[in-house]
Amino acid sequence: MLARLFRADAPSVHSHVAWEDLPDEALPTPPLQDGLGDTHLQVTTQVPLAQAYFNQGLRLLHLGWALEARRAFAEAARQDPTLAMAWWGLALARGVGQRFTADRAEAIRKALTLAEGTTDMEQRLVVAASLLADKGPANGRHAFVREMECLIDRFPQEPEPRLLLAGFLLDGYESDGRPGQGQPYAQLLLRDLLRTHPHHAGVHMAWVQAWLPSARPETALESAELLPSLVPAGSPALLAAGRLLLRVGKAAEANRILESAVAADDAYLARESLPLDVAPSADTALRLLSEGCVEVGQYRGAQAWARKLRQRVEASGGQPQAVLFAATTLVAAHLRFGFSRAAAEVPMELGDAATVAESGLRDAVRLYAKGVCALETGRLGDVERACANLDALVVTLSEAPRSEGRALCARDVARTVEVAAQELRGTLDARRGDSGRAEAALSRALRLERRLRPVGPALFCRPPRETLARIRLRSGREEKALELALERAGERPGCGHCMLLVAEAHVACECMSEAEHDFAVVLDLWRDADPHLPGLQRARGFAARGHRGRTALRRVPDVASVDTASVPRGGEAPWTVHGA
Repeated sequence: MLARLFRADAPSVHSHVAWEDLPDEALPTPPLQDGLGDTHLQVTTQVPLAQAYFNQGLRLLHLGWALEARRAFAEAARQDPTLAMAWWGLALARGVGQRFTADRAEAIRKALTLAEGTTDMEQRLVVAASLLADKGPANGRHAFVREMECLIDRFPQEPEPRLLLAGFLLDGYESDGRPGQGQPYAQLLLRDLLRTHPHHAGVHMAWVQAWLPSARPETALESAELLPSLVPAGSPALLAAGRLLLRVGKAAEANRILESAVAADDAYLARESLPLDVAPSADTALRLLSEGCVEVGQYRGAQAWARKLRQRVEASGGQPQAVLFAATTLVAAHLRFGFSRAAAEVPMELGDAATVAESGLRDAVRLYAKGVCALETGRLGDVERACANLDALVVTLSEAPRSEGRALCARDVARTVEVAAQELRGTLDARRGDSGRAEAALSRALRLERRLRPVGPALFCRPPRETLARIRLRSGREEKALELALERAGERPGCGHCMLLVAEAHVACECMSEAEHDFAVVLDLWRDADPHLPGLQRARGFAARGHRGRTALRRVPDVASVDTASVPRGGEAPWTVHGA
């Protein structure tokens, strides 16, 4: 939240931000709108509209919608040019990255100049923000925290200082599950705010963000369920709520909220006469809707949402990053259900303007999908060549310069491709009977996956943890496979694929009563699944026969047959991709 607005690393994701490069005074006037909560902070102004726009900017800032917050603060400054807190808000809401350092510094300079004669709280808020603007979030961290703690001590009944400090301190979790620096402190602040201000939308949004990346996302379940009623027009908050509900296994409720996020974005675009590609949340919400269908076994539904995303991207002009992310959503759906040939044929034409990172991600997705297809038909030489080409892509992308602005970062793509390369190589080694090398490759893929940056492209390969668990099952390491399967299911309790893996691991360990329970959970999660799903047939077979040992499982292939389009035979030329 607050800390992210000052960080120098711009997000490596597709996002076309309207008016980002316009100076503050040139921003168009936004309408005052309902549906964003009722946050209020009294500021020193005699102009009611300035106060109203400042409140709107503060609400949007708490919801993570920095662009609209900036417009609101800019209008507050137009309504009352002497309003110091309007310039304070403009400094906080300015875009991330080094290119906006001067703009943030200028806004804070104006706020400091105008702060004389304002209330003690306003002056201290401006001074605290100036410490970050001058020194950055790393060097100014200690001074900022001390200044905010002084504010909290002086105004114990005021929620904004505590919420702003908590937003700054939220730092997620490390790859081993340990909280980032300041994360527990932020959670304590937010827990107290939930008690004292139970209807503050910004508090519930921060609480969801605090627990979303943790091992205990259900801690914020109540806030996620409450946010749609508190901020029905705040699509970034709806997106966060839907994401958390997916993580805790409430797919139907998550889908309703994610659909409302898309609708809120569409209403915003229509009201402002803006193009589709500046919607803050719709693309991600559509991707999550597709992923949610995958988890509950709805292959057709997953395809439908992925294609709707693709249509939206094409209608907005088809920027290469957006095309890629829409395509990988469909690829991931095909791969999850075993349709590797369909995944390999997903169109990903980017045009001549594609960057090294975009071309590299496209080539990697094609190579990986074709490698999986070759693996399923026994063409191990082609799989080896796909792995080698993926390894070469990792080197090329790792050596590329860092991206500027919001361009997709080649190094982020390299990390994602390396996970896919190691997952494919591990599966290949297992097919060759070398379980030791397979385990080493997949363990490396798992470590790399845990270190992926959340601002990078989404992983497009099969989950390395599930692949490793299945390989351990085949190599007779049932207890270790069960441990991995339980860990994965704990992260995605609403995913039928994960629970099916747990059930089969319990069967392998001769824990038949546990397996019976697990298969019942799978059938419940997949009650509306597509009937042809092989895993669904296995679960129904087990339920029909009862727990009578390993033979109770119907031997349905893990991978469904795909279309009959011709593919290269083993021994032919290595895989090549357009533009490689």
